Amino acid sequence: MVKRTRLSTLLALLLVSGLASAQETPAEPARAPAGSLTPPPLVGAPDEDVPPPPDVTQGDEIPTRTSVPSQALPSVKSAPPAAKDPVPRVAVEVLSGTAGGVVGATVLGSVGYLLGSATVGCDECLVMAVAGAAAGGIIGIPVGTYAGGRFMGGRGRVGATVAGSMVGWGATFLALTLVNSGGTEAPPALNAALFILPVVGASAGFELSNANALRQEAAMQAAPAPTVRLMPVATYSSKGPHLGLMGSF
Repeated sequence: MVKRTRLSTLLALLLVSGLASAQETPAEPARAPAGSLTPPPLVGAPDEDVPPPPDVTQGDEIPTRTSVPSQALPSVKSAPPAAKDPVPRVAVEVLSGTAGGVVGATVLGSVGYLLGSATVGCDECLVMAVAGAAAGGIIGIPVGTYAGGRFMGGRGRVGATVAGSMVGWGATFLALTLVNSGGTEAPPALNAALFILPVVGASAGFELSNANALRQEAAMQAAPAPTVRLMPVATYSSKGPHLGLMGSF
């Protein structure tokens, strides 16, 4: 009986505690603490008011950058220019030399004819005309060759051009003598073709002097600039110490 009484009492206590817990109010949902604040929404910043560029009228001057003159820049030794193709220059030399010979022979031949007809008469005017034409050809060929070579950028010399033309004239007269010797005369076309030798000689003289001038310029650019160096020197002799300068050139 005692055990049943204790068991019933324990059951009654458990029942009372269960009813008490069932009557409790439900718990409220968790809230964020008052100290934490939510960040505000991001709002784009308004565009800055950029003033438009000023209108440039016709009378206004637009500022420009000042250019530095070439004299103010430091001098830099440039490399020697590359060798150019001599074929176009030689072709112009031959054409201008031929044209110079024809023009010179025509002008001086006409002058000789007019002078001969006015002084010695028409019997000797042809001799004066031939002499004038020969002088005009001798002068006109080297002048025309030199002018054509210089026009094409050559750096030949007048003396070498004239010397080459004289060698060509000598070769022409020698060839005329050889081809017309032995009692036979050469065709007129061959005799006329031999007169191209003075032009060839003048062009050869110009080109040889041009190559020599280019070599001299290249050697001058490659050679170092001369410098003078001075160094103090102290010596001692029987007469006492001496001070001096030693230089190298």
